[in-house]
Amino acid sequence: MNTGQSLLAILAMMLLSVQVLRVNNNILTTGEVMDESKFGILATSLASSLIEEASKKVFDQATDGNPILDSTQLTLPSKLGPEGEDYEDFNDFDDYNGYMRTVTNLPSARFDISCTVTYVNPPNISANSTKTTWHKKITVTVTSPSSKDIIKLSSVYSYWYFQ
Repeated sequence: MNTGQSLLAILAMMLLSVQVLRVNNNILTTGEVMDESKFGILATSLASSLIEEASKKVFDQATDGNPILDSTQLTLPSKLGPEGEDYEDFNDFDDYNGYMRTVTNLPSARFDISCTVTYVNPPNISANSTKTTWHKKITVTVTSPSSKDIIKLSSVYSYWYFQ
C-alpha cells in the first residue's frame, strides 16, 4: 500500500469514527427526551389524581353535613389545612393545604408532591384572597430529582348550595 492509499484509509476511518459518534449522540439524546417525557406524564398523572381526590371532599369543615349561607362561617385563610387529621382521614378540601408526600413506589423515579390551598376571588383567580370566599384553589407541585421539569397544576373548587 502506498502513501496515498494509507492516507485514504486514515481519512475513511476518521469519517467512520465521526459518523459513529453522531449516531451514538443521537441515540443518547433520544433516550433523554423519552425519559423526560415519561417523567412528565407520570408527574402530571400524580398531580391530577391528587386534585381529583381533593375535589371529592366537602368544601370546608363548616359545610360537612350542614349548608351555610354566610362565607364568614368558613375556615379562616390562616387556618387552612388539616384539623388534626392524618392524610387517610382528610375530610374537606382545604385539608390538603401544606400536604407533602414523596412517591417512591414507581419503578422509574422518585417524585416529591406538595399542595397549597388558598381562597380566591373569581375576577382574578391568580391572586390569593385574604378573606374567606366561596372559591378555593388547590395548587399541586410535583418535582423529581430525575427530571429538570417542575409540574404545577391548579384547580378551583367552589361551594354551591341549592335549596
